Amino acid sequence: MNSHPMHVSESTDSRSKEGIYIYQGSLQGEPKEIRTSVHWEPSQYHSYQRDQCLTIWMKPVPKPRETQKDRWTERPSVMRFRFFRDVVRAAMEHFNFVPNEELGLNFYMQMPKMSKTKTAQRVGRPHRVRPDIDNLEKATLDSLFQEDSVVWRKVSSKVWSYEPRIEIWNLK
Repeated sequence: MNSHPMHVSESTDSRSKEGIYIYQGSLQGEPKEIRTSVHWEPSQYHSYQRDQCLTIWMKPVPKPRETQKDRWTERPSVMRFRFFRDVVRAAMEHFNFVPNEELGLNFYMQMPKMSKTKTAQRVGRPHRVRPDIDNLEKATLDSLFQEDSVVWRKVSSKVWSYEPRIEIWNLK
């Protein structure tokens, strides 16, 4: 039971491997639009070289523990993961993004409702609460690869941000 993709709109030439791609689908009967993009700008939170960065502009999704029953039932956590997987795969195909065995991952977690002063103090700081970074990594790697055992090195971080997103790039 996968999420059901609808039509897709884009504002880029996929041959140039840069721009914005809008994935439109439905999650549990509710229509969703997810913006994805590719760019070459360095991130302000890490110092690794990267040539192409795939950004998924949605709340990072942890990998759920799936059971045999999940093949025919629609638990919300599993459906969120499947929708996320479909978004990542569609963006990879659109931008011709080919992940290699060395990856960088940045998870930007949305700020909770709080005063502007506290919010400003937290932006860019480490996110030390749930979901765990290893479950976020598992969900992302399972979305990128059919067999994720090929990854032998990864660098990842999880920080607070105004806008939730995931950045994925190949380490070189």
